[in-house]
Amino acid sequence: MVLSSKDLSYREIMANAVCGRGNKYSQTTYTVRPAHRPSTIGGCWVMNHVYEAELVGDYVEVRGRFDINVWYSYNGNTDTAVAKETVTYTEQIALRDIDDACVRDSREVCVHVIQSPNCLDATLTGNGSEVLVRVEKELGVEVIGQTKLCVVTVDLADKKDADFFEEESQVEEVEIED
Repeated sequence: MVLSSKDLSYREIMANAVCGRGNKYSQTTYTVRPAHRPSTIGGCWVMNHVYEAELVGDYVEVRGRFDINVWYSYNGNTDTAVAKETVTYTEQIALRDIDDACVRDSREVCVHVIQSPNCLDATLTGNGSEVLVRVEKELGVEVIGQTKLCVVTVDLADKKDADFFEEESQVEEVEIED
């Protein structure tokens, strides 16, 4: 089938779509102060991660917190305890693929935790009264909003409805003449 440009038209469709995205990997060192002077560190883990996000200009600001738990021994390795520290963070994630036509009032931010906060290592400080904990995390964000799509349409008035309901449909190559 050969179509001329007069057979073509277009429609503008409003749809929710991803209007921008970004991601950020980070490593941060936090200080945990145990109640007793640690002799050795038995383990470290991160849990209870919560966050919220807000669109600020051309980036998304993610504010969150999580608990760092350090299991340690003290009194010459005769007793053990767990030190718990709740820490906060703020990440500014730059956006790429930004659609300027996205309706500003309709935008919402979705955060995806690509890598949950995870302890990479925990070491005693030089004087031994604090534990330095290195934590990694990776966050991804998407801005979803209402945008306008322009779709080319073809007038198929010559086609019968039955043509659209054939069991074995075929894709037909269409040539467009200017």
